[in-house]
Amino acid sequence: MKRRAALGRAAVVICSLFLLSRCGPERPRPEHAVLGAKLTLRGFQEVKDFDVFTADLADDSGGFSSGYRTRNVLFVESSGAARWLLSDNDHAVVEYRVSGPVASRVEEPPIVAVVALATPIDKDAKVGDLYLYDPPGRQVKLIAEGVTAVQGAALTSGGIATLYERPTGYVLAHYDAKALTRIREVDVAVPAIKLGGPTKR
Repeated sequence: MKRRAALGRAAVVICSLFLLSRCGPERPRPEHAVLGAKLTLRGFQEVKDFDVFTADLADDSGGFSSGYRTRNVLFVESSGAARWLLSDNDHAVVEYRVSGPVASRVEEPPIVAVVALATPIDKDAKVGDLYLYDPPGRQVKLIAEGVTAVQGAALTSGGIATLYERPTGYVLAHYDAKALTRIREVDVAVPAIKLGGPTKR
């Protein structure tokens, strides 16, 4: 009996060693201060026409169409040098890409700039900061504070136009497409309309 028990223990040890040699220990996560247990880099892709790559620092909070929430954006040069869009991971970032003119029906339109709304992930936070940056993230401008929502951004003959909302109302702003400097910014005077159902004849 003792011999059988000893053989059984030996078999368990051998099987364990075999599994460890096959699978190895769990791969360690990078020990960066900005990467927590539930944060990871996703969506790695090349920035067209630039020798730069981007990746989203995301969490697995769920409830989003992509299944995760972007907390920051990492830009990686071909040299390996990297930089963050924000200085922390305490914001939810939503990007609005500004497309340029289409050269042909086959090619996708180039991205000339990106408008991003960064809102603190605090449940009580209702306003955030609005950023405008070029595709490789080499120029990043804080263009507005206290923003509740972005309705969109587009490239026009007068530059980059974006319509965003503050607690006081809507704002239409134009920026130079190359320097990303503000050209003008105006409050939108939304006319009043009648509320209710269809008018009776």
